Amino acid sequence: MANTNTTKDLNRTLKKGDLMSIAVGQIIGAGVMVMSIAALGMTGRSVNIAFVVAAVLTCFGALPSIFMGSTIRVMGGFYSQAAIFVGDQFAGYYSVIQIFASMSQAMFATGLVSYLGSLIPVISENQLVFSVIFYMAFFVLNWFGTAWMAKVQTFMFYLLIIALVMFTVFGVPKVQWAGYFGNELFGEPLFTNGISGLLEAASYLTFATGGATVIVSFSAEAVNPTKDIPVVIIASTVGVAVLYAFMSSCIGGILPASEVMAAGNLSVIAKMIMPAPCYYFFIICGACFALGTTLNSSIASAVKPLFAAAADGWFPPVFARLNKHKVPYAWLMMFAIVNVAAIVSGMNISMMGKLVLFIGNINSVFLIVGIMKLPKLFPEAWAKSPFHVSNTML
Repeated sequence: MANTNTTKDLNRTLKKGDLMSIAVGQIIGAGVMVMSIAALGMTGRSVNIAFVVAAVLTCFGALPSIFMGSTIRVMGGFYSQAAIFVGDQFAGYYSVIQIFASMSQAMFATGLVSYLGSLIPVISENQLVFSVIFYMAFFVLNWFGTAWMAKVQTFMFYLLIIALVMFTVFGVPKVQWAGYFGNELFGEPLFTNGISGLLEAASYLTFATGGATVIVSFSAEAVNPTKDIPVVIIASTVGVAVLYAFMSSCIGGILPASEVMAAGNLSVIAKMIMPAPCYYFFIICGACFALGTTLNSSIASAVKPLFAAAADGWFPPVFARLNKHKVPYAWLMMFAIVNVAAIVSGMNISMMGKLVLFIGNINSVFLIVGIMKLPKLFPEAWAKSPFHVSNTML
């Protein structure tokens, strides 16, 4: 093995279907399974409206990634985007911040165990231990390379979609639509904390409806990134937003918000609306796989930008080395240390989500503004992009 590697050493194996399962798996997870509960506390049953607003904001926020992704292959994902369009100094800062932003992975692991604990009491009684175990299981999976990670991701993806559609089919008829958009249902107003609560929830849920742009981090391993990445970002975001709109109506319109919040997850609703076999399927293939796919893709995508940063000299040489499966193993180990520490410390899930969202939004401002340099830096490639627009529109 050479002393260091670069992103050119990664295998280009990911096709459109692989990218789609990664994108959808990243979107569906903490959002509807965990963060929706916190959003319910912010705005009440108008959480479905908050999801719609969040999805619209997310689509606008994804436009720069679509423009860039249809023009060039960014070998180091968002790190390369930062270096190309903002500058080397910002790219270095961005890479360091991403180490702390990776703590969101701990949120996915603890959420997964929370749902599985509703079926298996011993897991619920030892939540911290099993959160660490499940995190390390996905750590091991990612150790063996992107190809294996993508195969497991695709398997979980199909079962996940079946489970969430099943929840929606059983749940929508049970929603108390007659009084849903009034102020009488469950003796609670539609907007628990007024418009400010709705906007707070919508802002918070942009983390839940977002996630598709994570596939930019897989550009170096995609077979045809400039063609597939923009299409996948659009299709996955819109498709999941439609599903979320129906699911969040079930979250807010079947039981009082206080009961759902007391449970801390959607199992209380699922148990009420589904026969036992379907309920068990939903918990395992819906709730657990939703968080599992997000955790899986989060670990895989987080290492790519930092690997590129290490190859450029921002970190010690060991962080720019690949194992025999073409995986930046030192970064995997770093994330394991950071996230296991977050799990053991018992960091609040809602607070963790807000922290990651806050950091990510600050960085995104600079990345988005930088995209305006696209026509100047890559005039020929931008002119050929299927998403090309005028400079004024850009």
